[in-house]
Amino acid sequence: MEKTYCVKVAYDGSMFSGWAKQNDNSIRTVQSCIENVLSEITKEKINIYGSGRTDKYVHAIDQCFHFKTKYELDKKILFKQMLIKQPEDIFFKSIKEVNSSFHSRFSIKKKTYLYKVNTGKFNIFERNYVLQYNKPIDIKKLKKASKNFIGEKNFLSYSTSESINSIRKIENIRIVKENDYVLFYFTGNGFLRSMIRMIVGTLLNHNENKTTIDDINYYLDNPKKGSSQAKADGCGLYLYKTVY
Repeated sequence: MEKTYCVKVAYDGSMFSGWAKQNDNSIRTVQSCIENVLSEITKEKINIYGSGRTDKYVHAIDQCFHFKTKYELDKKILFKQMLIKQPEDIFFKSIKEVNSSFHSRFSIKKKTYLYKVNTGKFNIFERNYVLQYNKPIDIKKLKKASKNFIGEKNFLSYSTSESINSIRKIENIRIVKENDYVLFYFTGNGFLRSMIRMIVGTLLNHNENKTTIDDINYYLDNPKKGSSQAKADGCGLYLYKTVY
């Protein structure tokens, strides 16, 4: 009898070319690595479906995926095998059996992304995990500007997505300073490709007076794919939390 499992996973995106598997099998992706692990354990061809597709170099603290299998052994044994065979830059956090109608992408209620920025001295050991901005950030100024992105809007200008529907709803943007680091938290019902990186890039340009509030709203009111142009590096972005 076929079962459906939901798995929570974290990964270091530094050595991956994103989440989604490619036609070229030599390209290392998170999806292909996980499918290889599960296929080896179950002796089946396993396809997994994630809550979203993270880009190249982007990390995850709380990604979710589901898969279907006829594997008959207890899920505790399955999970133990997964932990044994997981690559060193992927960590399986939990597994649970779910209803066959569950879908990691379409069943999700909301998700939160985190973007990390270093405003202090360049740190070579964090270059793959935090944007090395290395200059002061006016938190009050960026908090005010970020309010323009909250709500249901057309974010096409702030994305590189091919999606027909570019309407998304951002519920909350929280900007926090911790010592030399500024942390941007974005919570919403879904995000377009590169959307958060382009919003962060725009906010950092606003910090340097390269972009005005009027510019921000112009791109929202006149949606054109990628027209806002600014895009922060993938290394500082984390899929932080998924809620079902």
